[in-house]
Amino acid sequence: MSLTLRHRDYLRPPTAFHFARVSLGDGPIPAPHGQDFHEMFFVLDGMVQHRINGTRIALPPRSLCFMRPQDRHGLGGPARLVNVLIAPDSLTHLLARYPELDGRTFWSDGALPVTLSLDADQASTMTRALERLEVGPRSQLAIESVLLELHTRILRPLPALPGGLPGWLTRTLRAAEDPEVFARGPGALAEIAGKSPAYLARSFRAHLGATPTDWINARRMAHAARLMTGTDLSLTRVAEACGIETPSHFQALFKAHHGAPPARWRRAHRRDVVQPGERRG
Repeated sequence: MSLTLRHRDYLRPPTAFHFARVSLGDGPIPAPHGQDFHEMFFVLDGMVQHRINGTRIALPPRSLCFMRPQDRHGLGGPARLVNVLIAPDSLTHLLARYPELDGRTFWSDGALPVTLSLDADQASTMTRALERLEVGPRSQLAIESVLLELHTRILRPLPALPGGLPGWLTRTLRAAEDPEVFARGPGALAEIAGKSPAYLARSFRAHLGATPTDWINARRMAHAARLMTGTDLSLTRVAEACGIETPSHFQALFKAHHGAPPARWRRAHRRDVVQPGERRG
């Protein structure tokens, strides 16, 4: 008979979450279990062997996984990780107030849970947030404050990725969020991945349903929109910052992504808060 863990065995009101530091040995991975709660775990060191929904995945340090009630999994090591079990009411409350979270992290509907590979800065911020959870009250306010920080500060630059991606592809996609990378174009992705352009293109189609160029251009146009609402840079300078040398190409890409030419889009979206009545030159 398969094992299903119940949140009531770990949490009693008003306790809103359970926090644990876990050391995993290098023995056989336990049989997968079910659960009626959400949890997240963050790999500190070692290599976690994650048996999840019929798939086995190796998770290196700085991996952050968001488990859902429908998932069945087991964990092996050797590794150390932090595990946070969250009361269902906290996540229901959070999603009701912030519907933009739907489809992200805990609320994804993919075959595998969302698993992220954090960079060094994100991992450092995540570690400090977890340390606050460890020593503070087990309250709904405490867990929601960390979850909001997680989604707005730590993960905001990172689009949710499908679970189960090869580690090299996850690292490549995360690197593509850096303007210094996407400004160099799709060739930079092949260089970071250490793969041939043809292999990279096949992997993008298989895992993401997009081309490396599509992925890079989406990053470029999101960055262009931020620059156009937050700076006075000319369109030529914005295009250059995105790695696009031809103004006509930049204008066509921007219109395709945002539905209007860049100059018109800027007029519609730029708002001057400091001097709202002052006309710009």
